[in-house]
Amino acid sequence: MRKLVVSTYATLDGRVDELQDWVIPYNDDASVVYHTELLKNSDGLLLGRKTYDIFAMIWPPRSGELPYVDKINSMAKHVASTTLERLEWENAELIEGDVADTVAKLKQQPGQDLVMYGCHDLMHTLSDHNLIDEYRILVHPVLLGKGRTLFEDGARPVNLELKDTAVISSGVVVLTYQPVR
Repeated sequence: MRKLVVSTYATLDGRVDELQDWVIPYNDDASVVYHTELLKNSDGLLLGRKTYDIFAMIWPPRSGELPYVDKINSMAKHVASTTLERLEWENAELIEGDVADTVAKLKQQPGQDLVMYGCHDLMHTLSDHNLIDEYRILVHPVLLGKGRTLFEDGARPVNLELKDTAVISSGVVVLTYQPVR
């Protein structure tokens, strides 16, 4: 069975706002190594509409720039959206119907891990259905003091077990958790 791994950026105070200017100073060689390693054992991306829009704009023209960009561009991309009608990015397909049911079926298919970048709506839906096998939260040494948080008040509680910690750049810590089932 394939694993679903969520990889997302957060500030030290738990903020996860979309376009993260606060991330840019930490995108260094260690960050490249992190993303290359994460994608090495993956053959599919799971993306919500907002993350898809950002990635589809950023990654295709950057082919060949970083070790993991060509992999992202060529791998299967499963996009959850009720507003998009067409996807332009190579190997991207819209998830039709029930997202949780589709992701459960994707996890049963042969293949490598599925990686979901970003968080919020899609992550919350998949968490509510116990479909996330691993959370990798890249905590940046930044305090924003406002903005959306990783999980909203009232989210379903999930007990997690810390599996790994790593420092990947100037104070960025990757916390790897797995749900306790």
